[in-house]
Amino acid sequence: MESGRARKTFSLATVIPITLAGTVLLSLLFFTFWQKLNQKVEHILREQFNQQQLMLAKKIADNVEAYIDFLENALLGYAGLFKTTPPNAPGLDTALAERFDRHKHFGVLELRRYNAAGILVQAFSSNATPTKTGVPVLPAHYQEWVKDLSHRGHLLLSKTYRSTDPSLQGRLVMRFFTPLYWAGTGNNFAGSLELVIDPFFIAGRVIKDVRSGQTGYAWIIDQDEIMLAHYEKDFVGHDAIQVRIERNPKIVFRGLRELHTQLLAGKEGVTEYDSGWHRQKLGQMPKLAAFAPIRFDKGLIRGVTDMEDPGHNLWGVCVVAPVEEVSGQVGEVMHQELFLVGLFFLMVLVAGGGLIGAALAWNKTLTREVEKKTRELLESQERLIHSERFAAVGEAAAYVSHEIKNPLMVIGGLAHQVERHLPDDPASLEKLKIIQEEVKRLETFLGDLRDFLRPLPPAKQKIDLNRVIKEVQTLMAEAAQEKEVYLEDRLDPRLPRIEADANQIKQVLVNLIKNALEATEDHGRILMATEFKDGQAWLTVQDTGRGMSGEVLEKIFHPFFTTKEKGTGLGLAVIHKIISDHHGTIMVESVAGRGSTFTIKLPQKG
Repeated sequence: MESGRARKTFSLATVIPITLAGTVLLSLLFFTFWQKLNQKVEHILREQFNQQQLMLAKKIADNVEAYIDFLENALLGYAGLFKTTPPNAPGLDTALAERFDRHKHFGVLELRRYNAAGILVQAFSSNATPTKTGVPVLPAHYQEWVKDLSHRGHLLLSKTYRSTDPSLQGRLVMRFFTPLYWAGTGNNFAGSLELVIDPFFIAGRVIKDVRSGQTGYAWIIDQDEIMLAHYEKDFVGHDAIQVRIERNPKIVFRGLRELHTQLLAGKEGVTEYDSGWHRQKLGQMPKLAAFAPIRFDKGLIRGVTDMEDPGHNLWGVCVVAPVEEVSGQVGEVMHQELFLVGLFFLMVLVAGGGLIGAALAWNKTLTREVEKKTRELLESQERLIHSERFAAVGEAAAYVSHEIKNPLMVIGGLAHQVERHLPDDPASLEKLKIIQEEVKRLETFLGDLRDFLRPLPPAKQKIDLNRVIKEVQTLMAEAAQEKEVYLEDRLDPRLPRIEADANQIKQVLVNLIKNALEATEDHGRILMATEFKDGQAWLTVQDTGRGMSGEVLEKIFHPFFTTKEKGTGLGLAVIHKIISDHHGTIMVESVAGRGSTFTIKLPQKG
């Protein structure tokens, strides 16, 4: 009888409802947990995404400050002409005009020269009708500043304002001043120079092609909340809040007003605010935002430029993206996970434990894919940061190289002429020899700099990489013998021919072996090896030298970074550029005191 009652108690009709109830309860618990996890993951991703946007906003601010550094150098260069030129010297007007023709392509609207009384006596303009001389008078507070003897060699940067000059009527501009002193006149004030700058050009240039996520963008405002640059071109030049209200009067923009307040107080950070649209989509649109101030006294040149209003002379940059881009991606992934888990529960009821193994296998596969994508994302981010450094360094270095090359050639030529006509004076001849050697060293540096800034694109053709290595080995054999270092090779005879520029690959190998020779003591060893793996040709250069520390490894491919006393810091940067142009990668492993290994991977097809 007991067994009969037990069978009745645990009959199928009883077990099924209990099982269903347990399944429903477990599903509800899981769904609650899933919602909380979804919210937590979304919060974390929002924070991480906004931190990435903050890095981008800071980079844009740095670029604006670097642009102002360039204009400061330009204005100091104009003033330098007057320091070395007596009044009414021939050729001065031509020199000023030639320099202005170069600088007007960088957002300089006008170059103006005022006399000691503040009257405009000379003007160069990018407009067809420049400002007339003899009429405008320099405002009194600017005239007072430039006449102050303590401001000699200094600059004054104004805030953005609406110009009332006929040639720039109503246009938003900035003014850059510096006092003038003619050569040979001592401390006699001779007037001032002014650069009239286009803030829209600078702001638009630095945010051009900037994108955050899929559709996010950047915008810049000035100290009066005037929009200097924005994805919506019709916003530029208008009040940043008012023009948005006109676009969508239903939005209060409280969060945006608070963002502006923090920006103009010189603060940086991340936040969220409600916008009235995004690109072509109209309606309330929550956005993630990261903001940073742009200060004009934070660049490389400090202690030279004074601000017209130090407490309020700044701009603000903000990088924004819709919240739905992050939330949508998270929701899609989480809903896919929810579906998979629901399917898993159903299959547990039908098939049991056998499917648990399949779920675990799927989880491992998914984990590997996520890890793979994460590594690819990190590598892509590193390449992006490296490219931005190259671009920023390249613009400044190109200007420096151009300004140094011609005077350097003149110095070297004059030193050579003096040496030929100098009487037998060993001490003087030795000094001239040092001058010529240093000129040659700087010319070599400029050559390296030119190769770094304007590298020739690789002329790819089918090459035998092993043969190229043999040729370089023969070329470097004598240098290795002098240091009593053994050059060895371990080349894969089955290595297929690859598409590459043989001369550029030789340049890479020669530079790597030279560095290895400098780092390797006598009786050391340098090994060159090749193999073919994962559809790529692997080239390894390994030495038994002194190795490198972790701090050096982090900066080894940065331009102008070197640990050598007379190094230019461009050798490995050029190598990195050449390998990148071949769509390959270069990696380095090193242990202090035990040597270094450079590994290059080149695709078989270019």
